[in-house]
Parts: sequence; structure tokens; C-alpha cells
Amino acid sequence: MRLRRKQAATIAPTLDGEELRHQIAKKAYERYLDRGQLDGYDLDDWLEAEQLILAELGAEAGEMD
Repeated sequence: MRLRRKQAATIAPTLDGEELRHQIAKKAYERYLDRGQLDGYDLDDWLEAEQLILAELGAEAGEMD
């Protein structure tokens, strides 16, 4: 988990931790809704959302180079 946090800080230095958590939570909630609000997958949703958001940030950082 430490690696992911370090990656997020490296990839998007202007994005603070609170905003990153907000974006991940929003994406995780979207996954929950897409699944029909089926409970019991919150950790899976969070981890998948985290990967998606970090990938998006990485793509954006790549565009800036």
C-alpha cells in the first residue's frame, strides 16, 4: 500500500491526499452502483477504484511531459 501512496504523490504532486481519497471514494461508489448496490465488495471496489484513478493520473502526467 505504501508504494501506491508514494506513486500518487509522485504522479500528481498538485493533488493532495484528501482530494485523491475523494476521487477514489467516488469511483468506488460508482462501482458499487454499477453492480446493483450489492453489499460485501467494498474493499474490492476501493482497490479497483484506486488502480483506475492512479492509472488516470499517470496518463495525465504522461501527457504533461
